[in-house]
Amino acid sequence: MKRAITLVIDGQYGSTGKGAIVGFLASNEQPDTIVTQWAPNAGHTTITKAGQKFIHIQLANGIISPRLKRVLIGPGSLVNPEILASEIHAAQDRGFLINTEVLIHPHAGVVEERHREEEAGPMTKIGSTKKGCGAAQIQKIRRNPDDQNVACRSMPKGPWKVVTVEEYNKAVDAGRIILGEGSQGFGLSMYHGFYPYATYRDVTTAQHIADMGLPLSWKFGALRVVGTFRTYPIRVANRYDEDGKQVGYSGPCYDDQKEISFEDINQATEYTTVTKLPRRIFTFSEKQAADAIRQNGIAEAFLNFCNYCQTEEELLDIIKKLSKHTFVRYYGFGPSEKDIIDVKEDSTGVAKKRVLEMYHAYKGDK
Repeated sequence: MKRAITLVIDGQYGSTGKGAIVGFLASNEQPDTIVTQWAPNAGHTTITKAGQKFIHIQLANGIISPRLKRVLIGPGSLVNPEILASEIHAAQDRGFLINTEVLIHPHAGVVEERHREEEAGPMTKIGSTKKGCGAAQIQKIRRNPDDQNVACRSMPKGPWKVVTVEEYNKAVDAGRIILGEGSQGFGLSMYHGFYPYATYRDVTTAQHIADMGLPLSWKFGALRVVGTFRTYPIRVANRYDEDGKQVGYSGPCYDDQKEISFEDINQATEYTTVTKLPRRIFTFSEKQAADAIRQNGIAEAFLNFCNYCQTEEELLDIIKKLSKHTFVRYYGFGPSEKDIIDVKEDSTGVAKKRVLEMYHAYKGDK
């Protein structure tokens, strides 16, 4: 049975523009099935060509696909029911998800108020978003029969269906064009990142496949992994108390990059979608890109925030470093779907010309 699968994974510390490229792919490749393994600790933003803006914490951004039949929330997900319900209703009010099922694996975890309260204090030391995800996962891992944290036991009724394992597998198998939307970033992986300054789980292609409930029996001959990268990677904020004393640290970086400020590159300070705290920003690391590409089997790269480069020479240098390790197919210059170009298999020099023309257009150069 012919099946095409695209998995989007972040190759850095998160916030590389996964929502942007997912929106682009959803519009252009029109998947019938979207699969996620998200938790409510990060925001994903998509702006369509028509200017419709979606900022989702729980609901897949690929809902804009005109051929979408089903959204699957995998067994490795953590779900905040209030946030998911709000995002589904908002999407329906805008004409999306009208004939689309939202199906939740019975073993997905549920994030409750008690989990957020548990993280309110001690998680500060590692710069966590403190949205209860680690605490919810810990409860699930304990496997207490009297205090289970799985969707089939803890998920309230809503505009979704918590299905059985068999029903979930059947829905997965029904997909022909499948888009998997990964979350967080490889550099935050508990296994491969800068532990303990990491997220609560592994962030790799292999783990995404497991957390989405995709079967290895497919052998993934049709699997394409798209890795997302920024010209200037970011990390979430360090934490400070009310007196300005630093009480939390979000982690180090690779030895071939350094921390800078947004002011250094003449850009406005970015703030995280969920915590609304200022981001830390770093120079590009080839080592980080190479590690992510090797571990995750990234066949195509999306290089975002190309407009942050100060000169075209700087942009070309980053492209050269990334191109040593994989094919740089997509280039982003802004938050909208229309800000992305796809150079496909072009090796004639036209691709470079298109990228530089767009760069100068966004920089306002003549």
